[in-house]
Amino acid sequence: MGVAMNTDLLTLLDQMEEAIASAPALPVGGRIVVARDQLLDFLDAIRGEMPDTVIEADRVTREKSKILADARTEADQVIERARDQASYLLEEHTVLKSAELDAERVVNRAREEAAQITSGAERYAQELFTRLEEETLRLAADIRKAAGLKP
Repeated sequence: MGVAMNTDLLTLLDQMEEAIASAPALPVGGRIVVARDQLLDFLDAIRGEMPDTVIEADRVTREKSKILADARTEADQVIERARDQASYLLEEHTVLKSAELDAERVVNRAREEAAQITSGAERYAQELFTRLEEETLRLAADIRKAAGLKP
């Protein structure tokens, strides 16, 4: 039995359930025999019908570490530039107190920027995780409803 493409997610799940339910059982162990290609076709079709928010959330989940690492790297670079600026000011024989105050302001500003970048990246990732969770719960409720199960 082939998998009908361009059908909705619940219909695909119903078809997959029917294929599993009607599969011949092995005499021992409660196992069934289902054609591998048939199940793989179902999975491909289901992936094709996944809502964009689920796909986007999966992408964000995979990229979260990269986003945070990039933010930290950028923050480290800003701090390093601030330190370089402070050293340059001291080497140029500027007034010591003025150089210390300037360097402190630059470092504090860099730390604030780093904290803002990190906070923004974490907030963005959390928002996407929340949307993914809501969408997943909604899909689970729809599946249960379609299957006639209690929530």
